[in-house]
Amino acid sequence: MASVLATRFLRNTRGLTGNVLFRWTPASRYQSTDAFTDDVDPKETQRLKDEETVYETEIRHKILDAALGYVDISGWSKQALAEGAESLGYPGVAHGLFPKGGVELVHHFYQQSNERLSSELPADIQEAQLDLFRTKDDLKILRLAVEKRLRMNAEHVFTGKWTEAMGLMALPTNAPSSLKLLAHLVDDMWHHAGDTSPDFSWYTKRAVLAAVYKSTELSMMQDKSEDFRSTWEFLDRRIEDMEKLRDCSKMCEETSLAMKGLLKTARNVMGG
Repeated sequence: MASVLATRFLRNTRGLTGNVLFRWTPASRYQSTDAFTDDVDPKETQRLKDEETVYETEIRHKILDAALGYVDISGWSKQALAEGAESLGYPGVAHGLFPKGGVELVHHFYQQSNERLSSELPADIQEAQLDLFRTKDDLKILRLAVEKRLRMNAEHVFTGKWTEAMGLMALPTNAPSSLKLLAHLVDDMWHHAGDTSPDFSWYTKRAVLAAVYKSTELSMMQDKSEDFRSTWEFLDRRIEDMEKLRDCSKMCEETSLAMKGLLKTARNVMGG
């Protein structure tokens, strides 16, 4: 309901910066009445609808980007979204464009960080003089990738806001989207590490890396050492474990145990 009300409000609102949140078009008129439907070119109507969708998507991204600057104050919340909108000159009610609330802000940050990793990792691999086609360098690349990606969360870990983010992502209604982002992340990491496996090991490798990533993330949230030194030592041990688990059958067994341990630890951290 909030989303509908916000959309209706935005259609007739001009922001302080002069940004128009909705452009009144023939398509809008025909959406509200059937009186002229016989005179409308379906292709033109669809084109206008697509334009409107793109326009709204652009606004959503702008608000999400701006709202990230308010997370440390207001958390991953509708309040942060409203403050982000207002900073751009849009009305605070624009948070109604995000029906799932704060988790949409979390997922936006997560996706941005994943894309940044994918963009910067090739240069980091080259700088570290690692070869993705050389045996055993793949785990060194994964080690590099996991630390680099987790460091992107560091600011929110310091402020204690990442615990809130993980709690939102773990909610049943949000978990599918959260797991999809994690799956894309570990797949991208393996891709940069040169993995071309066409068999079942493709799945086990990614499951093991996901367990390593999440367990290291939980370690980071509880780490009080300088520059998360204990976390990176923990990560080194997990990478050593992966080296020992190159055999697929052992990897499958260890993955099951790792995921059970991870879920137990997550419940403890979240107070569940």
